[in-house]
Amino acid sequence: MRRKTFIKIFTLALCLILVVFVAGLIGMHQTSKRMTEDRLVTECSLVSNVLKNEIANGDSTDMDTLLKSLKAHYREDEFRITVIKTDGTVIYDSEPGKDEGEYETHLDREEIKYALNGESKTVERYSDSFDCTMTYYAEKVELGSYGDIVLRLAVRSSEITEYVYVSLSVLLVALIVAIIVSAWFSAIISKDVSTKISQVAYGLKSLNDGEYVPIEINSNEPELRSVYAEINELNAYVHAKIVSEEQEKRKLNEVLDNVTQGIIVFDDENRVVFANNSALTLFNNGAGCVGKKLFYLISDLKLVEKITTFPTQNTSFEYRLEDKDLTVTVKRILDSLNPENVASSIVIITDTTPEKQMVKQKSDFFANASHELKTPITVMQGLAEISLSKEGLEPSTKKSMERIHKESLRMASLISDMLKLSKLERNDTEETLTTVDLEAIAKEVIAELDEKIERKKIAVTILGNGEVQADPMKIYELISNLVSNAVSYNKENGRLDIIITNTSSSVTLKVIDTGIGIEKEHIPRLCERFYRVDKSRSKKTGGTGLGLAIVKHICALYNAKMKIESEIDKGTEVEIVFTK
Repeated sequence: MRRKTFIKIFTLALCLILVVFVAGLIGMHQTSKRMTEDRLVTECSLVSNVLKNEIANGDSTDMDTLLKSLKAHYREDEFRITVIKTDGTVIYDSEPGKDEGEYETHLDREEIKYALNGESKTVERYSDSFDCTMTYYAEKVELGSYGDIVLRLAVRSSEITEYVYVSLSVLLVALIVAIIVSAWFSAIISKDVSTKISQVAYGLKSLNDGEYVPIEINSNEPELRSVYAEINELNAYVHAKIVSEEQEKRKLNEVLDNVTQGIIVFDDENRVVFANNSALTLFNNGAGCVGKKLFYLISDLKLVEKITTFPTQNTSFEYRLEDKDLTVTVKRILDSLNPENVASSIVIITDTTPEKQMVKQKSDFFANASHELKTPITVMQGLAEISLSKEGLEPSTKKSMERIHKESLRMASLISDMLKLSKLERNDTEETLTTVDLEAIAKEVIAELDEKIERKKIAVTILGNGEVQADPMKIYELISNLVSNAVSYNKENGRLDIIITNTSSSVTLKVIDTGIGIEKEHIPRLCERFYRVDKSRSKKTGGTGLGLAIVKHICALYNAKMKIESEIDKGTEVEIVFTK
């Protein structure tokens, strides 16, 4: 930087010095030339006056005497003086060598032409007589009775350059001194500039190293002091922001490293950008995988493929890794939040093995308990029926037996639903996939519930038809639970509509009733086991609280989507969408 600055400043100064030097030479040459020309004009005027004075004083009686007096007044080495008649004949020349008649006519000389025309000018041209360039000046002189003549003075042009050569040594000395001084000042300026820039660079470097050092403001220039102050203020602000960001980053990393879920961030080229401790522990890997491809962290290539299969979509799936059950959620980062494409996706991996084991244990207990209760309840139901078939029972005894029989039936129904749900949760049911006609199943369910429907005088309508690939018994169970709820919680003289819609991509089943409805805050929990909005009414209608839980599990088995909408005193609509 310092060297380049020196070269630039010195080069600029040298160019300016050379320009001034050349301009000085040209100016001196032009000045010398102009002084010579002025001298020729002045001397020619003086010679003219001498001649006129000689005639006026009567010292010369003829032209020869006049010319001799002229020769006496001027030395031959000062100027070349030539006297020419108006016809071009040379009658006198101060340079010896030729007689009067030996000179050729001078009418063709440029300076003579100017003089005869009354426009005297200096002319520079080559002289054959002297074999060099001469500067001429001619003037027409009127000598009265002696007639008109042309007086010409000449001097060698080399005399002009000789003056320049004399001055050149002084100019060269000045040139050398100017170059030395320029080099010295260039070195001082470049050092000063380099020092000031180094101060700024040091301040920025300290900021980059995380140790902010203010620039010392020791300059006398107000502009530079202002710049230093602005840089210090900006550096202080940036340093504070960096420190704050680093603190926030440490906090975030601390939080992420202590999250039990594995979190992995990777870019568009599937390189790992970040992985927290839980992810490294889950896949038995070290921190050296950051910056490498995803398979360096996750050795299971099938899992890597599932994570990276859909690069522009959010996905979530279950995966079995050795003895662990994992729930994997992939979130794609929007371009607006990631302008430099540093990260492409975030993977959140949850080890659900303990939860699933607990669910399995609960399901096993649920199934075992239901199975164990089934036999005694069946016995109780049988004994109650036998007792009721006897004659002569006292009214109080008969009422007790009827209650026992009713409760045993409800308990048998509850246990039956518990066993069904347990099998669905454990996926312990036999699958017989076939084409199932939803309309036919709906009609079959309506026929089975005909007695209840007639008792409540409910108007039933079945519209549309559609087929799905599923187990007929599970579809029957699904529709039966939906329709049974719609009948049980419907109003007297209400309506029940079963609408089946068939499209190219899906089959939709809707069960709509005009019953008592459900408050909106209860809808999200309707599919929980044993959840009841109104326990007293559910008990009265014989509900077990497991019907919608069974429906939910059957929907999950066939990847169907269930949606429930309800309004108090207006009814409920349940929609099941089967994707083809």
